[in-house]
Amino acid sequence: RIDSSADVLSPFMKPATNRPDIVMIVIEGMGRAFSNEGAYLGSFTPFLDSLSQKSLYWENFLSGGGRTFAVLPTLLGSLPFEKNGFNESRENMPPHLSLASILKQNGYRTSFFYAGDASFDNMDIFMQKQSVDQIKDRNTFPSGYSQMPQNNGFSWGYGDKELYRYFLEQNPAASKPSLQVILTVATHSPFLINDQAYYEQLAKQRMTSLRLTSAEQDEHNKYIKQYSTIMYADDALRNFLAEYSKKPNYNNTIFIITGDHRMPEIPMASKIDRYHVPLVIYSPLLERPARFQSVSSHFDITPSIIGYLKKNYGLNAPSLSTWIGSGLDTARSFRNIHATPLMQTKTELVDFVMGDYHLNGSDLFRLSPSLAEEKVNDNTVKERILSAFNRFRQKNDQLQQQGRLLPDSLIDKFKIQQ
Repeated sequence: RIDSSADVLSPFMKPATNRPDIVMIVIEGMGRAFSNEGAYLGSFTPFLDSLSQKSLYWENFLSGGGRTFAVLPTLLGSLPFEKNGFNESRENMPPHLSLASILKQNGYRTSFFYAGDASFDNMDIFMQKQSVDQIKDRNTFPSGYSQMPQNNGFSWGYGDKELYRYFLEQNPAASKPSLQVILTVATHSPFLINDQAYYEQLAKQRMTSLRLTSAEQDEHNKYIKQYSTIMYADDALRNFLAEYSKKPNYNNTIFIITGDHRMPEIPMASKIDRYHVPLVIYSPLLERPARFQSVSSHFDITPSIIGYLKKNYGLNAPSLSTWIGSGLDTARSFRNIHATPLMQTKTELVDFVMGDYHLNGSDLFRLSPSLAEEKVNDNTVKERILSAFNRFRQKNDQLQQQGRLLPDSLIDKFKIQQ
């Protein structure tokens, strides 16, 4: 279809001469349930909370998936899921456009930094398909970096602080703009980090400051390892931005911070909770902060970034797109203008959010302005949403059968890998 994504970011940004650097920070398991004002478990991210006050902040934001497998295709490509997640097609992924491939064609340097093994969920193959300039993961860390503690002989890789330090050391000042994607792993099961006792103590102090009841405190203490890693991730982010601010390109950098999904190991209050994550866009280029209650998702980020760069920096991007999303909604009050499919696991495509409603299997829920939900019986609404969901599923099935998203002319023009 014609890419009609509006430029919604310009009203908040100062004009700049040079194209901005973009740093996407995806924090493993970072959910809204325990981050920022209104978090029903209390917020364990004091730095991210303070940063959001100086940022564009979407409090009712959704991931595209309930596990990490979905995050790169949805975030960078606004892509459909295919049968078991877009990356599961491995070398046979249909040729596609993404933020990374479009920016690469426009002279951006592109990279992906992951604290674990990039072959996990075929993320390395996906990023290779975008022709990124460098893929860095646990296998490329030199000596002098400490992995996280092992559990039964296995460690996921490196903590957030080590990942950010590695990122900064690998990124000296460059003459061309860059898109860099960072994906952390410390907030993943088994929730073992270096300096665990220190961060457990911080989490307990946080519980005290949140004035939890004794019953709530007892419940939170069952998940002290999880909360300690959240405190650690927040502290690591604070350190990273402090160090990055010393770089010469800091004033021309846009930081996009989100979670890949909400960690499921801390019990969830609802079905939608699994997908409810923060989105914070921070930049020294921001003229003013803003807070949005409107619902958007990972699918909407790339269309909005492309729209912003096209309008303000002459980005050469195709007029046709296959985006699932239509761009970020910057309405201040609660509303949802999107229709968004959500895939919880690689075998479960049963969630669809449209308007004020969430369809989960055969159950219909009405969403509140805080994304709490209550089950409702309204067959008229249910049929309308099911019809939209089925249209998406039909297109998704077609893609599996035909393996085709784009015309040859676009594949050739943008040198898209096949």
